[in-house]
Amino acid sequence: MQRFDSPDEARPAHPRLALRAAFHNAGLGLRRGVVDLAPTSDSWARAFVGVHRVLRDTAPASVVAIDHIGSTSVPGLDAKPVLDIGVAVRHGASPAPLDDWLTGLGMLLRGDANEVRPDRMYGFELEPMIRLANVHVVEADSEDRRRYLAFRDHLRAHPADRDAYAALKHDLAVRHPLDRLAYIDGKSAFITARRGE
Repeated sequence: MQRFDSPDEARPAHPRLALRAAFHNAGLGLRRGVVDLAPTSDSWARAFVGVHRVLRDTAPASVVAIDHIGSTSVPGLDAKPVLDIGVAVRHGASPAPLDDWLTGLGMLLRGDANEVRPDRMYGFELEPMIRLANVHVVEADSEDRRRYLAFRDHLRAHPADRDAYAALKHDLAVRHPLDRLAYIDGKSAFITARRGE
């Protein structure tokens, strides 16, 4: 396997190879269904830069923004070692070109919005069941996108809340190591109170 240890090194021309390379040495990957936190790492932001480049360069016309969201986007915050990426699309965008684009890059369609998540979601794995990234597709002008960005930006601007959120997440991870839904539910009140609703 070809290695890319520096962002200045040549990148593979094929987008799937470039996407794989973006995750090299990033300290990312978690078995699906497991709740485990990793210490914060600058490598997560570097991985996002590489992933963003691939997504930006291959995106269909309906994509208007690609955002690093979730805990890995907040410097100083421990997180499940899985990148969360928000893809904002124009209102009414057809899912077919998005499916072709993201599955063409090797992502797995995880499903449409439901009671747990407000978005169409895709996952990226290099090994079966080991998730490296979740891609959340939302409309650019949606309340869901505003909420994702508002919570991220709040934690970036308020270190005391960032640290309180980290403590809550660690407590929930210890109590619910194999119950992702209980972990998510345990965070919801904290999140809602800090994203301007």
